[in-house]
Amino acid sequence: MSEARRRLALGWIGAATAVWIAVLFARTPVPGEDGVSYLWMAQQFAAGRWHEGLGTVFPPGYPLLLAPWSWCGGDIEVGACAVSTACVLLALWPLWRSAEHLRPGAGLPAAVLFVSSPLLGRLAAEAYSEPAFLLLMALGTWQGLQQRWCRLGMLAGLAFWVRPEGVLLVPAMLLLVDDRRRLPAAALRAAAPALLAVLALGALRWLSGNGFDALPIHGFHELRDDLPGRGALLANLLAVPGPWLEAFGVAGLLCWAAGWRSPQRALLAAIVLQIAVVCTFVVRRRFFVSCGVATVALAAATLARMPRRGAAALLTIAVLHGLIAGWNGGIDADRRAERQLGEFLRTQLRGGDTIAGDLTRVSWFAGLPPLPPRHHDDEQLAAMVSADAVRFVVLGERDPSRRGPRLQAVLTASFVSLPLADELAAACARRGIIVFVRR
Repeated sequence: MSEARRRLALGWIGAATAVWIAVLFARTPVPGEDGVSYLWMAQQFAAGRWHEGLGTVFPPGYPLLLAPWSWCGGDIEVGACAVSTACVLLALWPLWRSAEHLRPGAGLPAAVLFVSSPLLGRLAAEAYSEPAFLLLMALGTWQGLQQRWCRLGMLAGLAFWVRPEGVLLVPAMLLLVDDRRRLPAAALRAAAPALLAVLALGALRWLSGNGFDALPIHGFHELRDDLPGRGALLANLLAVPGPWLEAFGVAGLLCWAAGWRSPQRALLAAIVLQIAVVCTFVVRRRFFVSCGVATVALAAATLARMPRRGAAALLTIAVLHGLIAGWNGGIDADRRAERQLGEFLRTQLRGGDTIAGDLTRVSWFAGLPPLPPRHHDDEQLAAMVSADAVRFVVLGERDPSRRGPRLQAVLTASFVSLPLADELAAACARRGIIVFVRR
C-alpha cells in the first residue's frame, strides 16, 4: 500500500473511531467505577493537591493527562473521553507499523481490529486508563521491534505510570536479540530508563508525602479479603479463555496462530507475561485489554498470510462482533440515578460531612473522594457508617433483608430514610438504591 493510500485509510479509520467513541460516550450514563477515581485524581492534580492525588492506589499517568483539561475549567468527563479518543487515534500509526513489521499487509487489519475490539471503545467512553496505556504500548512495541532499546525502556517506564504491567514489555522485546552476546548491553539499555521511570514515580509519591512506593496498589490488593479467587493460579489460568474471548473476540483466537518465530515470539511473550500477571490477581475481561496491541498485531499478521477472501470474512465477523458487543455492553442506563443522587446530596452536605456506603460514583458526584476499589461486607459497612462524620448512607441493594444484623442495628439506631423528590425517588427505586440520613 502506498504512503498516500495508507494515510487515507488511517484517516477514515480514525474518523469512524472518533464517531464511534462519541456515540458510546453519549450512551454512557456515568463513568466506570475506577473511572471516577481517575477523574478525581485529575481534579486534585489540577488544583495543586498532589498529596491527595498521589495518595490513592491508582497509578497517576492517566489522571496527569486529564489534569490540564480540568485546570482549564473543562468538563472532566468530556475531557476524559476526548483524551482517550486521542490516545486511541494516536496509537493507530505505531500499531500499523508494528503489524507491517510482522508481515507486510498486516497494518490495515491491525488498525481495524484494534478500533473495533469489543471493549476498547467502551473503556474510552467510561474514563478508564486503557487507551492511554495502549498508546504507550503501541509506541513501545514499535520501537522495540526496531531494537531501539533506550526508547523502548523509556516508553515502557511511562506505561508503568499508567498501568504497572507496562514494564513487562522490556523482557518480552529482548527476545528479539538473536546474538546472545548482545543481550546484556541491550537489556541494560532497555531496563535502565524503565527502572528510572519506576523510581521517579516512587520519588514523586515520597515528595508528595505519601511514602516511597511506586506500586501502592500491590500492597492494597494483598490486604483484600473480598476476592476469593485472588492468586489462585491454576483456577485463574483455567478461567482465562472465556474472558479472553470476551475481550478480543476473533482476534483473541487468531493471535495464537502467528507462530513462535522472531519477531512474533516477542509479542507472544508480551501477551503471556501479562496473562500471568492477571492470573496472580483475578481474571476479568477488562484486564486483558492491556494485551491489545500485541494481540491485534499478531492476529493481523495471521490474516495477512491467509487467502484474501477468508481473511476478509474473518475481519468482517470480528468487526461486527466488536461493534455489537460495544453497543450492547456498557453501563446500565438506570445507573444515571447515581449521578442524580450524588448531585442532589452535594447540595445537602455541610462542612465536614461525608457519605458512607457502597456506591463510589455517588460519592464522587457529591464532590467527595471516591471509595477505595473494593467490595465491603456488612461488618465493614457498619464500621464505615458508624463514623461521626457520616451524614448520609447510600446503599446499592435491591433487597433490604440482605443487610446483616450489625449494619441493620446501626442504621436503625442512628439513621432514617431520606425523603427524595418524586423523580429522584423513582430513579433510585428502579436502580435499587436506598438512602439514609442521620437523625
